[in-house]
Amino acid sequence: MSDAAAGDANDWEWVRVLAQGRVYDEDRTPANRLAWAAVALAASHGGERSGVRRARAVADRFALRARVTRSLGAWAADPDALAEDVMAEGGLSGRYEKSVARAVEPVVPRVRDEEVRERLSGWVRTRV
Repeated sequence: MSDAAAGDANDWEWVRVLAQGRVYDEDRTPANRLAWAAVALAASHGGERSGVRRARAVADRFALRARVTRSLGAWAADPDALAEDVMAEGGLSGRYEKSVARAVEPVVPRVRDEEVRERLSGWVRTRV
């Protein structure tokens, strides 16, 4: 990665971390936290395009989406879509898979589709 790309990735990461902190701030309104989640997700994609390792960026996005689902509910982040996306992702190493599994484990009971919920539950059990 060139020095310019490293700088760009660091800039994106700075924005992602800043926005993510606001998502986790329970004193903010749900709508405000959801707006910051969108910023954090966009910054994560920008960081990935600028040199952040794909596996790390994907794991960060899954963890953020799981947090939004747990703390704001299905109106803010669809647990079924998160479950499908997690199970469709094939490019994570064991370390990142384990991190994602721990993040999405509390979301399993919120998945509405019984078949998807069972698949996600099995996926989580084999990785935590």
